Amino acid sequence: MDSEAIYQALFDRLSTHVDGVVTVSRRLRHFNNVQQIERPALFITQGNQQEGPVKGLNAKIELAAELYLYIHEADKEKPPSAQLNVFVDRVRAAIKPDFPEMCEYQTLGGLVEHCWIDGTIEVYEAVENMLDDQAIAIIPVRILTTN
Repeated sequence: MDSEAIYQALFDRLSTHVDGVVTVSRRLRHFNNVQQIERPALFITQGNQQEGPVKGLNAKIELAAELYLYIHEADKEKPPSAQLNVFVDRVRAAIKPDFPEMCEYQTLGGLVEHCWIDGTIEVYEAVENMLDDQAIAIIPVRILTTN
Protein backbone atom coordinates (compact mmCIF):
# COMPACT_ATOMS: atom_id res chain seq x y z
CA MET A 1 0.00 0.00 0.00
CA ASP A 2 1.22 3.48 -0.85
CA SER A 3 -0.71 6.08 1.18
CA GLU A 4 0.67 9.01 -0.78
CA ALA A 5 -0.32 7.46 -4.10
CA ILE A 6 -3.86 6.94 -2.76
CA TYR A 7 -4.27 10.53 -1.57
CA GLN A 8 -2.81 11.80 -4.83
CA ALA A 9 -5.24 9.60 -6.79
CA LEU A 10 -8.15 11.11 -4.84
CA PHE A 11 -6.82 14.60 -5.61
CA ASP A 12 -6.35 13.75 -9.30
CA ARG A 13 -9.85 12.33 -9.59
CA LEU A 14 -11.54 15.31 -7.94
CA SER A 15 -9.46 17.90 -9.79
CA THR A 16 -10.43 16.37 -13.15
CA HIS A 17 -14.04 15.31 -12.43
CA VAL A 18 -15.52 18.31 -10.57
CA ASP A 19 -16.38 20.76 -13.35
CA GLY A 20 -16.30 24.47 -12.67
CA VAL A 21 -13.82 24.53 -9.81
CA VAL A 22 -11.29 27.34 -10.23
CA THR A 23 -8.83 26.41 -7.47
CA VAL A 24 -7.92 22.88 -6.37
CA SER A 25 -5.17 22.11 -3.87
CA ARG A 26 -4.00 19.67 -1.23
CA ARG A 27 -2.84 22.59 0.90
CA LEU A 28 -5.78 23.91 2.90
CA ARG A 29 -6.21 27.67 3.01
CA HIS A 30 -8.48 29.56 5.35
CA PHE A 31 -11.58 30.80 3.55
CA ASN A 32 -10.59 34.42 4.23
CA ASN A 33 -7.41 33.82 2.20
CA VAL A 34 -9.21 32.58 -0.92
CA GLN A 35 -10.20 35.47 -3.15
CA GLN A 36 -13.53 35.64 -4.99
CA ILE A 37 -11.82 35.08 -8.36
CA GLU A 38 -10.27 31.85 -6.99
CA ARG A 39 -13.69 30.36 -6.21
CA PRO A 40 -15.25 27.87 -6.38
CA ALA A 41 -12.29 26.34 -4.57
CA LEU A 42 -11.76 22.75 -3.47
CA PHE A 43 -9.13 21.73 -0.93
CA ILE A 44 -8.41 18.05 -0.26
CA THR A 45 -6.82 17.32 3.12
CA GLN A 46 -5.56 14.13 4.66
CA GLY A 47 -7.30 12.83 7.76
CA ASN A 48 -6.67 10.08 10.28
CA GLN A 49 -5.78 6.52 9.38
CA GLN A 50 -7.17 3.48 11.14
CA GLU A 51 -5.71 0.01 10.86
CA GLY A 52 -7.43 -3.21 11.90
CA PRO A 53 -5.65 -6.55 11.84
CA VAL A 54 -7.46 -9.50 10.31
CA LYS A 55 -6.09 -12.89 11.35
CA GLY A 56 -4.52 -14.65 8.40
CA LEU A 57 -5.20 -11.77 6.01
CA ASN A 58 -3.80 -8.37 5.20
CA ALA A 59 -4.74 -5.64 7.65
CA LYS A 60 -7.82 -3.60 6.81
CA ILE A 61 -6.85 0.07 6.59
CA GLU A 62 -9.26 2.99 6.47
CA LEU A 63 -7.88 6.35 5.39
CA ALA A 64 -9.78 9.58 5.90
CA ALA A 65 -9.83 12.79 3.93
CA GLU A 66 -11.78 16.00 4.20
CA LEU A 67 -12.84 18.09 1.25
CA TYR A 68 -13.27 21.82 1.84
CA LEU A 69 -15.46 23.50 -0.75
CA TYR A 70 -15.63 27.32 -0.81
CA ILE A 71 -17.97 29.31 -3.04
CA HIS A 72 -18.88 32.96 -3.44
CA GLU A 73 -22.28 34.15 -4.63
CA ALA A 74 -22.17 37.66 -6.11
CA ASP A 75 -25.91 37.82 -6.79
CA LYS A 76 -27.55 39.24 -3.66
CA GLU A 77 -30.90 37.72 -4.69
CA LYS A 78 -29.58 34.13 -4.62
CA PRO A 79 -28.66 32.20 -1.51
CA PRO A 80 -25.01 31.01 -1.55
CA SER A 81 -26.28 27.51 -0.77
CA ALA A 82 -27.83 27.24 -4.25
CA GLN A 83 -24.37 27.31 -5.85
CA LEU A 84 -22.88 25.24 -3.03
CA ASN A 85 -25.45 22.47 -3.62
CA VAL A 86 -24.42 22.24 -7.28
CA PHE A 87 -20.78 21.70 -6.35
CA VAL A 88 -21.50 19.24 -3.54
CA ASP A 89 -23.49 17.21 -6.08
CA ARG A 90 -20.56 17.38 -8.50
CA VAL A 91 -18.26 16.02 -5.80
CA ARG A 92 -20.75 13.21 -5.14
CA ALA A 93 -20.81 12.38 -8.86
CA ALA A 94 -16.99 12.40 -9.03
CA ILE A 95 -16.74 9.82 -6.26
CA LYS A 96 -19.35 7.46 -7.70
CA PRO A 97 -18.05 4.24 -9.27
CA ASP A 98 -16.92 4.50 -12.88
CA PHE A 99 -18.89 1.46 -14.02
CA PRO A 100 -21.60 0.76 -11.40
CA GLU A 101 -23.12 -2.00 -13.52
CA MET A 102 -19.83 -3.94 -13.20
CA CYS A 103 -18.45 -2.74 -9.86
CA GLU A 104 -20.31 -0.78 -7.22
CA TYR A 105 -17.13 0.62 -5.68
CA GLN A 106 -14.92 3.62 -6.46
CA THR A 107 -11.41 2.13 -6.51
CA LEU A 108 -9.39 5.21 -7.52
CA GLY A 109 -8.00 3.40 -10.53
CA GLY A 110 -7.59 0.07 -8.72
CA LEU A 111 -5.50 1.43 -5.82
CA VAL A 112 -8.12 0.85 -3.11
CA GLU A 113 -11.11 -1.33 -2.28
CA HIS A 114 -13.54 1.59 -2.03
CA CYS A 115 -13.69 5.38 -1.67
CA TRP A 116 -16.91 7.09 -0.55
CA ILE A 117 -18.44 10.05 1.26
CA ASP A 118 -19.16 9.02 4.83
CA GLY A 119 -20.77 11.11 7.54
CA THR A 120 -22.20 14.56 7.92
CA ILE A 121 -21.41 17.19 5.31
CA GLU A 122 -20.97 20.36 7.34
CA VAL A 123 -22.41 23.48 5.67
CA TYR A 124 -21.80 27.09 6.65
CA GLU A 125 -23.67 29.73 4.70
CA ALA A 126 -23.70 33.51 4.56
CA VAL A 127 -23.15 34.37 8.21
CA GLU A 128 -23.57 38.17 8.39
CA ASN A 129 -20.28 40.04 8.88
CA MET A 130 -18.35 36.76 8.76
CA LEU A 131 -19.14 34.83 5.59
CA ASP A 132 -21.56 37.30 3.94
CA ASP A 133 -21.76 36.08 0.30
CA GLN A 134 -19.82 32.89 0.93
CA ALA A 135 -20.68 29.28 1.66
CA ILE A 136 -18.47 26.45 2.84
CA ALA A 137 -18.99 22.70 2.83
CA ILE A 138 -16.73 20.20 4.58
CA ILE A 139 -17.20 16.75 3.06
CA PRO A 140 -15.86 13.67 4.89
CA VAL A 141 -14.38 10.95 2.67
CA ARG A 142 -13.32 7.43 3.67
CA ILE A 143 -11.02 5.12 1.74
CA LEU A 144 -10.82 1.40 2.41
CA THR A 145 -7.71 -0.54 1.47
CA THR A 146 -5.51 -3.35 2.74
CA ASN A 147 -1.84 -3.53 3.63
